[in-house]
Amino acid sequence: MNGCDLKQDVVSWLEEDHTLRPEHQWRFVLAQRLVHDDMLPAWEELATHGATDGRHVLSFVIDAAEHAHRECLCLTTSEEAARIADVTKALDALREAIDRAPFLHPTHFFDLDGRPVMFSWRRTGEKVAAELRPPTQVICLDDLLEFARNAIPDIAASQAGRTVDRQRNPTQLTAFVHHLAARFQDRYGAQLEGAIARIASIAYGDPVTQEKVETILRPSRQ
Repeated sequence: MNGCDLKQDVVSWLEEDHTLRPEHQWRFVLAQRLVHDDMLPAWEELATHGATDGRHVLSFVIDAAEHAHRECLCLTTSEEAARIADVTKALDALREAIDRAPFLHPTHFFDLDGRPVMFSWRRTGEKVAAELRPPTQVICLDDLLEFARNAIPDIAASQAGRTVDRQRNPTQLTAFVHHLAARFQDRYGAQLEGAIARIASIAYGDPVTQEKVETILRPSRQ
């Protein structure tokens, strides 16, 4: 296994048919950056330390980026927090009301851009749709309400004036480096500062040197 093999694993992942939610499209973009020629030294370093699957490395990088993003989200004001709480409470109340209503079991067909679609109040309707031939797309209100509830914090944090500058925020870079170094240490027995520097440069769009990564990690070694 060498660096080119690890890179090819990510290329193969990119060639597969992935259905990513809009908020997860950045993962595909990140994978595209990781197969750039500038990344080959990092792949070689990873291979030297025992990496055998480029997809594992991709998952580590995605996980580190997500952790860093969550750590650096700006806090909302008390007014915004109150409004978020109101929306969350309303969504919970609606889901509870649906769950208590015994007459909301049936599914209903309707036309969506010329295609038959099923509407279901509860997730039991998804099972009915899956048994049809051909299987029919189903829109489940309970699923939509759950998605909306889980998405509220990130949506609120990304409003104008609250978006973290992902490329040039030193706190975000620090968090990313620490998370990725911990992953590499656990998996490969080394923090791989050189590989992390190249990955961070590719991921965040600004040059990051190995010396900078070593400086970031130095306090954690004490």
